[in-house]
Amino acid sequence: MITLYHSNKLEMLKRLLCREIKEKPLCNPLCPEVVLVKGSNIVPWLKISLAEEFGIAANIDFPSPENFIWDIVHGVFPLSPKKSLFSKSSMRWKMRAILPSLLQDECFVMLRHYLIDDIEDHKLFQLTSCVAILFKEYMVNHPEWLHQWGRLERVEELGDAQTWQAPLWVALVAHIRRLEEPRRGSIDFFLNFLFIFKNFITRPPGLPDRVFIFGLSTLPISYVEAIGMHTDVHIFFTNPCRYYWGDIPDNTCLTQLKNHHRNHYKDGHSIPQFRNIEHVFSAFNTVGEWHLSNPLLSAWGQSERENLFLFVQCATKEICAFVNTEPCNLLQTLQYDILELKDHSMLYLKDNHKTHSYGKRIITLDDHSVAIHVCYSLYHEVEVLYDQLLVMMQADPALTVRDIVVMAADINIYRPFIQAIFSSSVSDRSLPFYIADEKFIEGNSFIKIFHVLLRLPDSQYSAEEVLSLLEYPAVSDCFGINQEDFLLLRRWVSDSGIRWGLDDQNACDSELPITAQNTWKFGLHRMLLGYAIDSAAGEWNGILPFDESSGLNAELVGKLAEFLICLKKWRTRLSTPLNLSGWLPICRQILDDFVSKNADNETELVLIEDQWNKVINHGIQALYHEIIPLSRLRDELNLYIDEQSISHPYLPGFINFCTLIPMICVPFKVVYLLGMNEGVYPRTMLPFSVDLMHNKSLTAHTQKSNNRCLNSEKYIFLDALNSANEKFYISYVNISIHDNTECYPSLLVSELMEYISYSFILAQDLDKDTASSAIAITNHIQHVHRRIPLSKNHLIHPIKSCEVFTLWPPTSKHSNALYSSLGHVVLQDEETSLNVDTLINFWRHPVRYFFQSRLGIFFERDDSVLSDIEPFVVDSIARYQMDSQLLKAIMNQTDPWLLYTAFKAAGMLPYGVWGKLFWEQRVADMGQLSSRIAPHYAPVHNREISLHINRKLLLTGYLTQVQAHGLLRWRPGVLNFQDALTLWLEHLMYCAIGGNGISLALGLKDSVWRFLPLDSDEAKKYLLHYFTGYRLGLCFPIFLTSSGGVWLQECFDKHQCILKHDTNTQRQARRKLLQYWNGTNHMRGEKDDFFMQRLIPNLNSTDIQRMTLEAECWLTPVLQYHQVDSPEQKM
Repeated sequence: MITLYHSNKLEMLKRLLCREIKEKPLCNPLCPEVVLVKGSNIVPWLKISLAEEFGIAANIDFPSPENFIWDIVHGVFPLSPKKSLFSKSSMRWKMRAILPSLLQDECFVMLRHYLIDDIEDHKLFQLTSCVAILFKEYMVNHPEWLHQWGRLERVEELGDAQTWQAPLWVALVAHIRRLEEPRRGSIDFFLNFLFIFKNFITRPPGLPDRVFIFGLSTLPISYVEAIGMHTDVHIFFTNPCRYYWGDIPDNTCLTQLKNHHRNHYKDGHSIPQFRNIEHVFSAFNTVGEWHLSNPLLSAWGQSERENLFLFVQCATKEICAFVNTEPCNLLQTLQYDILELKDHSMLYLKDNHKTHSYGKRIITLDDHSVAIHVCYSLYHEVEVLYDQLLVMMQADPALTVRDIVVMAADINIYRPFIQAIFSSSVSDRSLPFYIADEKFIEGNSFIKIFHVLLRLPDSQYSAEEVLSLLEYPAVSDCFGINQEDFLLLRRWVSDSGIRWGLDDQNACDSELPITAQNTWKFGLHRMLLGYAIDSAAGEWNGILPFDESSGLNAELVGKLAEFLICLKKWRTRLSTPLNLSGWLPICRQILDDFVSKNADNETELVLIEDQWNKVINHGIQALYHEIIPLSRLRDELNLYIDEQSISHPYLPGFINFCTLIPMICVPFKVVYLLGMNEGVYPRTMLPFSVDLMHNKSLTAHTQKSNNRCLNSEKYIFLDALNSANEKFYISYVNISIHDNTECYPSLLVSELMEYISYSFILAQDLDKDTASSAIAITNHIQHVHRRIPLSKNHLIHPIKSCEVFTLWPPTSKHSNALYSSLGHVVLQDEETSLNVDTLINFWRHPVRYFFQSRLGIFFERDDSVLSDIEPFVVDSIARYQMDSQLLKAIMNQTDPWLLYTAFKAAGMLPYGVWGKLFWEQRVADMGQLSSRIAPHYAPVHNREISLHINRKLLLTGYLTQVQAHGLLRWRPGVLNFQDALTLWLEHLMYCAIGGNGISLALGLKDSVWRFLPLDSDEAKKYLLHYFTGYRLGLCFPIFLTSSGGVWLQECFDKHQCILKHDTNTQRQARRKLLQYWNGTNHMRGEKDDFFMQRLIPNLNSTDIQRMTLEAECWLTPVLQYHQVDSPEQKM
C-alpha cells in the first residue's frame, strides 16, 4: 500500500510522520523505523524535530535509497557484502582492470582511438571515472536499460549511441561475478531488483514493515511501486500548491484525475483535485500542454510536475494537510498565490488596461518581507548580509540566530569572506555561525599535509611552497621548529637568495640550465658556511657566508637541513611508479617522517590512512595489477574525498550557511540567498558527451524525464521561497570584479521581480500606470549598494542604503562631517613649534602623511609572500641598494668588483654573462655620478636649528651634512620633484639661519637641482608659506604629485618665469602628466602608489585640474630659483 501525503509546510509533514509512528507502532519494538532521504542533508533537522516530538529520537534509520535497496539484497542473501559492489569507486577500478583487454573488439573502436598515446593512463582513469558516474545514474533512472543490456539486448530508442557502453556494462558485470563467485546470486538480484522483486509472493526477508519516504521526490516510481507491493510505503511530498498542478498527458488521465479525490488529514473528508475542472479543460494549449495559472509555479515547477503525476498515479491513498497562508505581507502573498494557484499579474493585459494600476494589490512602505540587495563583490555581499541580520534582529527581539539560514550555489566560495566578517565582529555584535558542506580536505589539516606530500614529485619546491608545508604546526613540531624559529627561517630564506628548486635536479627535470644558485641547497650551504666564517672574509668556493646563521642559530640551520633531507628522500621515492600493493604502506610511512604524532591527532591520522587504504584496496580487489605513477592514485584519492563531506547543513543555535541543494530548504523565519547571478544559479552544467540520457534519439517522454535535473534547481528556488516564514532576501553582484562589466541577476530573480512588479503596488502609486508603478515597486524592493562607504548617497540615505559601515567613525554618518571635524581639531590646537624632519617628511608625500598621521591608515607593501623567481632582472629596490653600496665603494676608492663577487655569491645577480654585463653598467653609471660629486665634496657637520619664522612659529631640529659653502646631496637614481622640494626646504632653512652658500643635488642621467643663496627674510617668508600648506594638509589631502610636477616643468618658461597657457604647450604638458601618472614599460606609474590609488581610483579631469593647481602653488618657487643653466662649478 502506498500513501501519499501533501503539504506546503515541512513542519506539517513532520507532524504527520510523528502521528503515524505514534498511532501505529511497529509490532516488533526492536525493529527500527526506516525513513528514506536523498542524503544526509535533512537528517539533522529531522532528528531534532522528532526528538522534540517524542522526547528522544532513537532506533530510526535514515538510509539513502541505494543503501536501502542493498540492505534488502543483504537480507535476501546474508552472505553478500554489507556495502554495495556497485559504488563509483569500485566500478572505476574494475573498468580499469578490464577495459585495456577489450579495446581490440570492434565495438570499442572509438575508445581505442581515444586512448591512443595515453600517457601514464591519464585518459583511461578519466574515462572510467566518467563512465562510473553514468552507470550509477542509469541504475537509478533507467534500470531497464541495464536489464536489457544484461540480457544482451539492444535498447531500441538508444540506437548506435549504446555501441560501446552496453558491452562494457556486460563485461563489468561479468568481472564482478567472477570476483564474487560465491555470492553471484546477490549480484543478479541487485541488478534485476525491479524484475525479481515483483515476483516475490511473500514479503522478502529484511524488508521492514513500513517505509517512510520523506521529501524524496526523485526516487524512481518503479522502485516505489515494487517496494509498495510487499510493505506499506508512506510518501511525504512537499507540495507548494493545494490543487493538482502535475502533468496531464491526455484527456484519459484528466478524467481519471477528475474522479480521484484526496482526503483531509483530520477528518478524512474528500477534497477534489481541482478548484475548477472546467478551467482545466480550457487551459490546454494548441500542442496539448496544460498551462498553469500561476506563472512562478509554471516556470519553476517543471521538474516536479511529472513526479507529482507519477506519485498520484501509483498512490493507493492521498492525504492533504495544507496549511493556509494569510496574505499579510508581500512574502506571504506570494506563497498564497502559489498555494491557491492564482495569478494577479497585469503583465499580459491589453494596452488599454495598463493606463492605471487599480488591479494590483497594495503593499506598505514598511513591508520588507522580500528584498533584493545589489552588491559589487562577493565580499561586499557578506558585508551587506551581516548588516541586514543586525538590523533584523534589532527590529525583532524574538528573532534568534537559529531562525536564520543563508544559502548559495556554492557556499565554499563564500567561506573565507564569512569567516573574515562574522569572526572579526566585536562582542556586542557577534553572531554565532556554522558553515556546512565542508569537504573532508578543508576540515582536516592533516589531509592537506598529506596532499602536499603526495605532490612532492611534481613540486618546483619554491620558497613559499616549502615554507607553507613547514608552517603546519604538526610538521614544524616534528622537526623541532617553533613559531619564533619559523619566522626567523622565513627571513633567512628571503635574504639568502632561495627562490625555487630543492637542488639542481629540479632544473634538470625541467630541462633548464643548471645555475647552482637560488636553490634550497644553495641557500642551505650559505647558512652552514655562515656558522663557520663571516661574510667580511669574502666568498669561499663561490659561496658567500650568511651572517645571520652564525652562533647559536646554527642549531636552527641543522633542523632545516634535516627537513630538506627528508623532502629529497621522499621526492626520489615517490617518483618511482609501483603497483597498488607497493603503494599501500606509503601513507603511514610518509606521515611518520613528517608529522608529529600525539594522542590528539592519532585519530585523524588513522582516518587518513583508512581513506588511502580504501582507495587502493578497491583497486586490489578489482584485480588491477598495473604499475601506476603516484599522480593517478593522487587523483583517485581526490575523487574519493570529494564524494564525502564531514559536516551536515543544519546545526541548531547558529546561523546556518549551506549550499542550495534538494531538500535543504527546511523551514526558517529568514531565508537569505547569496550569489543569485545569471550563470551561477541555476548552475550551468553541461552533460557528458557520452551520456545516453541526453541522446537525441530518445523519445520525447524519456527526454523530458531525463531533463528533470536541469529544472530541479528552479524548484529548489521555489522550495526556498516557500520555506521562508517571515523574510526572503536575495543578493547578487552587479559588476564584475575582473573587468568592471555589468553582471545580471539570475533568471529566477528576474522572473520573481517581474511577477512582483506587475502584481503589487505601493499605496501612493495607485494613480500611476502599470509600468510606472512597476518601477516604483522594484525600487522599493531592490537596494543598490555603492562601492564607496563614505559615498554621499550613503550619508544622505542611510536607511535606504543599510550599509555595513556601522563600525566606521561617527563622522561618516553626517554629510561633509569628515573633513570639517578633522579641520576643527587642527584649528583648535595651533602648533607653535614644528620639527624640521616633520615638515620635510610631510612635503615628501603630503597624501601619504595625511593617511598615516591623520587617519592612522598605513598601506605597506606586502613582503610576506616570498619570491620564487631567480633574478633574471634585478628589481628597482635591489638595484638601488646595490647602487648605494657601489657608489660608496667607488667614492672610498675600493675595488667595485669585490662587491660583484659578493653579490654573485649571494645569488643576487642574473646568472652568467648577464650578471657581468649588468654590473659593468652599474659601475659605469656610479663612476660617472661619483666623478660629478667629487669636485663638490667637502667636510660636513650638523647645524642645530631654532628658528622663529614669525612670532608664533618656532622651527626646531637639525640640518644635517652642512658643508662650509652650502649643502650637497646626491642619490644613486634619477632626481625627481620630491628630491627637488626636499632640497628646496633644506635650502630655505639653511638661508634662514644665515647660510650664504649654494645647495646642490646630483643624480643619475645628469639630473641636478641647484639653488643660489636667498636673503634670510625671504627664506622665512617661503618657509611660512610651506608651513601653511602643512597645516592645510592636516585637514585634507593635498594633491601634490610628481605628475603635477612634470606638467609644471613642461609649462614653465624659465627665462620669463611664467607659465605658458597656449594650446600646444598645455596639450604636451597634459600628455607628460598622463604618461608619468600611468607609467610606461620602463617606469612605474604614480597611479600604482597605494595612497594615490585610494585617493584617486580613476583619474578624471577634476583630479588633473586639482593636481595642476597644487603643483603651481607649491612647486613654482622651486622652478623659479632652480639654476638650470648654471654649470656644476665647485662649491
